[in-house]
Amino acid sequence: MVQPTRLALLKEIAEYLNEETEIYAMMHGALKRLIEGSSFSTGWIFFINEDGIQEMVADYHLPPSLMKEDCKNMNEGTCWCVQAYNSERLTKASNIIHCSRISAANQKYQDESADITHHATVPLRSGSEKFGLLNVASPKTVKYSEEDLELLESVAFQIGSTIKRIELTNQEKEAARLNERNRLARDLHDSVNQMLFSLKLTAHAAYGMTKEPVSKKAFQTIETTSQQAVNEMRALIWQLKPVGLEHGLVNAIKRYCELIGIEPEIQVEGLIDLSSSIEEHVYRIVQEAVNNIKKHTNTHQVRLSLTQTEHHFNVTIADEGKGFNSDLIGETSHGIHNMKQRIKQIHGQIEINSIINQGTSIQLQIPVTSRDKEHE
Repeated sequence: MVQPTRLALLKEIAEYLNEETEIYAMMHGALKRLIEGSSFSTGWIFFINEDGIQEMVADYHLPPSLMKEDCKNMNEGTCWCVQAYNSERLTKASNIIHCSRISAANQKYQDESADITHHATVPLRSGSEKFGLLNVASPKTVKYSEEDLELLESVAFQIGSTIKRIELTNQEKEAARLNERNRLARDLHDSVNQMLFSLKLTAHAAYGMTKEPVSKKAFQTIETTSQQAVNEMRALIWQLKPVGLEHGLVNAIKRYCELIGIEPEIQVEGLIDLSSSIEEHVYRIVQEAVNNIKKHTNTHQVRLSLTQTEHHFNVTIADEGKGFNSDLIGETSHGIHNMKQRIKQIHGQIEINSIINQGTSIQLQIPVTSRDKEHE
């Protein structure tokens, strides 16, 4: 296959990135086009959080030596490019003279390295904001040309700008969704909820006015059903709009647990001082977790621990219910998927551990910066 010119390749990647709306799919697609349209044979992308912890989020045509044990050698041990990135020493596309991770993999699996011994790297940036690293490599190549590094830098700039665009777009979409949910919650409260409550009062009054046993039973049934509908409607309104967050996260969690019949034991360490966005996402994750406890665990109790330090907000949600098979964690429920999506939006981490007949523990760690603490 004839490779496109550098200008044509950059145009192809730019057109692709301009249409993408999902970060992880975008990175896979951009990396694939870069490798297939250049002299590079493999590539991978690391996301790096504020604590300097890396996560490999995209790769293309890795040699077998680097794919062994679920890419263990790519994610463990010291790495000069990640260290240089974290210390602000890596600011442009550069040759990596010695990669300890590639060397370690090649020593274990000499015949499966595809002759990959060295790689080039470049930070992913948008303005002053950093996201991670784009790495590429070619067989039997120790040093990459200036032309290669310029191409790498151009593509990294495009990917970094696209990450920022998608993040801003997602924030706008989330704000629009929150506004729509709040509007719907108000409408339900002001119309349907009030009508149900009026129906309950009318049935109660009619029950007291009639002496006919059949009529009494009918009005009693209407009153009971109306009350159940009012309770369901209140729970739905809470799902749409977390009433009570204006009085703090802990208060909102307590009120929601009370609403659905869960008994919370809450421990708090430190002053909980979060932005409204983080507070909303954490509340929704806790809400999803206690809903799962209510539906699936055969227990009505939950232990919650909330701790805020200078750099992190940590939450633990634990129950002693029936648990589930952790090996099937990706298949267990739509709720767990929602929790993982929300934690990504606030750049946090989630760990879920469950043992059958012993219970489930969910741990959240969310980075907190001075910017996050500025209330909106």
